[in-house]
Amino acid sequence: MGDMRPVTTLIGPDGGNQFLRALNASRIRYEVVVNNFQTVIDEEKAENLRNIMYSTRAFDYDTVYHTYDEIRDEMRRVDDEGKDIPGLIITNPNGAAKKAIFLECGIHAREWISTAACLWISNQLVTTTTYDSLLDKYEFIIVPTLNVDGYIYTHTTNRNWRKTRSQNGLCYGADPNRNWDAAFCETGASSSPCSDTYCGKSVFSESEAKAMADLVKTKAATTAAYVSVHSYSQLWMYPWGYKSANPPNKARLDELSAAGTAAIKATDGRTFKYGTIANTIYVASGSSIDYVYDKLGVEIAFALELRPDANASNGFILPASQIKIASQEFWNGLRAMIEKL
Repeated sequence: MGDMRPVTTLIGPDGGNQFLRALNASRIRYEVVVNNFQTVIDEEKAENLRNIMYSTRAFDYDTVYHTYDEIRDEMRRVDDEGKDIPGLIITNPNGAAKKAIFLECGIHAREWISTAACLWISNQLVTTTTYDSLLDKYEFIIVPTLNVDGYIYTHTTNRNWRKTRSQNGLCYGADPNRNWDAAFCETGASSSPCSDTYCGKSVFSESEAKAMADLVKTKAATTAAYVSVHSYSQLWMYPWGYKSANPPNKARLDELSAAGTAAIKATDGRTFKYGTIANTIYVASGSSIDYVYDKLGVEIAFALELRPDANASNGFILPASQIKIASQEFWNGLRAMIEKL
């Protein structure tokens, strides 16, 4: 029967009844989990505004989804306090040669918890001495909001926008995580400009993907790990996405994944499944971690899907009240993985 994994679908206001009739005619089982998804978006916005109103901090890392302008201003403030962050690089300047840990966050615009969690981690590294031993050994290169134009668009116009905002005929944007030079535009990506998984006009046609690739190239020889942070489904994945075969260092990646997911579960009881992208979630070509693994030789490359789980009705709209715990469990899992490098 092929792949029988469940699928979550968001239907526009004018197509719901027709879609359900088609499912019924095909005898496909389904469950309507949210009748009006706009109410979920409205609730998220209202909670965020309440948290801003009652917060005593200029920049609240724990309970607020911030706009791009707020994030940019906070990054500048942190830089003024003495940390070296060309977007962000966080380390202790002890003169030692260090390996890099990359956190690529916010590549998909609507995945706000990705950006929020990476900002939360950067704040922990900058404002406490708890993790000085990590900073003595590694430099953390954190890009909190890779897809800037898309992220801004989710705040101003369409909360569920995924792609970049480049113009492609009558449609806008390409999927920046299908635009890398790794089985470009093969199975798991679309050549249609209107698709959410549109691969783009050519390899690295999207400035966001090209800029990140250029950055990683400068550090590829000394990169200890590359982590692409997404939501949602609670998954810890590694190459490959474009084919179902296992990578040659699968045993090592499984060992690191097991350590990370165990630490996440110990934090708040959340279970994360691990495995290759193609076998764990779906086939996807042109992804960042396949590129850094195949083309740059970075052997430790992961793509994480943060909370909620795959069956959650809110999907990408994670309540702001969960930013802190989602960030904590991710950070605990990441540190457990790093400790085994």
